[in-house]
Amino acid sequence: MSEVSPLSVLVVNLMPDKAKTQQQLTAFFKQSKLTIKPTFCYPSTHRFRTSKSLIDIKNYVSFSEIQQAKFDGLIITGAAIEQLPFTEIDYWPELCRIFEWSQTHCRKVLTICWAAQAGMYYFGGVSKHLLNKKIFGIYPTIIQKQHPLLNGFKREITLPFSRYTTNLNSEIPESSLQILASSAATGPAICATRDDHNFFVTGHPEYQSTTLLDEYLRDQHRGRVVEQPANYFISNSVEKINESWLPQSQRLFNNWFNLLQ
Repeated sequence: MSEVSPLSVLVVNLMPDKAKTQQQLTAFFKQSKLTIKPTFCYPSTHRFRTSKSLIDIKNYVSFSEIQQAKFDGLIITGAAIEQLPFTEIDYWPELCRIFEWSQTHCRKVLTICWAAQAGMYYFGGVSKHLLNKKIFGIYPTIIQKQHPLLNGFKREITLPFSRYTTNLNSEIPESSLQILASSAATGPAICATRDDHNFFVTGHPEYQSTTLLDEYLRDQHRGRVVEQPANYFISNSVEKINESWLPQSQRLFNNWFNLLQ
């Protein structure tokens, strides 16, 4: 029997704490039955504001270094810039080039949180809208369409969310996108282009057990008025976390990995 080749996955990591996000994604890579060979990347036109960011990307490549290569999959993470217009992001033109490049150099594309909203805007013209209250917690979303990405899920998929902007379900049918899962609380949670090349998850499937707790305590430390993450703590105790979404996130990633073969 011939050995199955590893799946090459390029990860464009846009999160402020790149090391933490890399660890989160790597945990899901390692739990897959398939062998995932990741390459971590950053946009070369981004101006890093802290020395920690420069340390985090020590073993990363810039997009310009790998743009001649081809990959089985591309993951683009979220970024803590969602309240800014897309065109005010310093690396927006480069991100648009990455989106365009990915259509011919990657079998499938998976975008997360802010990157999902950016991708929905780039591919479908779907705008993001500012909220008065942060969508923060663990939310069940209703499956709208059966799809290989959602194999093994029956009626709903539960995901972590943490964002101050949203998209509107009503605007998706007018675009070139399709809704795979959504809810009244989160808006469109999982969407795809109609050719099934690009997938947009507006939550944070990469989040591990204590990520939302860390964000909650961080915001409290900064003096922000923030409610507890919804559906996250058991009996409102910060010492007891409902981790029911974790196996669902692993299944979601596994389904996407299977699409890369």
